[in-house]
Order: sequence, then C-alpha cells, then structure tokens
Amino acid sequence: MISFLYTVVFLALQSVTETQGPPPPARDGDPEGPQLPIDDNLWILLAVGLMFGIYILYKRNQVMNRAASDS
Repeated sequence: MISFLYTVVFLALQSVTETQGPPPPARDGDPEGPQLPIDDNLWILLAVGLMFGIYILYKRNQVMNRAASDS
C-alpha cells in the first residue's frame, strides 16, 4: 500500500512539472556554453575505447581461467 501511495505522489508531481511547458530558447539562438569539436581527434577516442574493451575482455578471461583451474 505504501509503494502505491509513493507511486501516486511521484506521478502527480511529475504531471505538475510537465504542464509548465518547455524552457525558453537561448538568447539570439546562441547556444549556451563553449562549443567543442570532437571531429578532429575522434580516432583517438575510438582507439582508447578499443583498448579499454580489450583490457576488460583480457581481465575477464583471466578471472575465468583462474576459476576454471582452481576447481
């Protein structure tokens, strides 16, 4: 019963905030904050992601091999 009341209260709060509408647009169409390009060094980001994925797979394989050799 408490979880039902909890759900109803949060749904009611959410519906109140949604009826306020979207926020106003930025001044003169200028976006807020600095605009930073990611196109220049995207290959570095991809290489680091690939290396991190290989590291995770290597560590997982080590744990599995260690568990298999212990049993």
